[in-house]
Amino acid sequence: MTGVWMELCPACDADRPAARAFIRWHRDPDRDPKALPQLFEDWETETMHAHGWARAPQPEAPPSPTAHLSLVPRGEG
Repeated sequence: MTGVWMELCPACDADRPAARAFIRWHRDPDRDPKALPQLFEDWETETMHAHGWARAPQPEAPPSPTAHLSLVPRGEG
């Protein structure tokens, strides 16, 4: 727990690009819900940066091992 409350404020955040885009999206009656995840992530990253934080890079998933031949179903024919 960080003790920091992230809140979007139209009056306070209008000068921040990601926050402004998020506010405009929210006010638009024809908004595209598919845009929300990226808008939220951009705003969250911008807000974190304002507090001196940075998003940790996501580790790559290790490659999965190949299936053992006894587990692969045999075709018919």
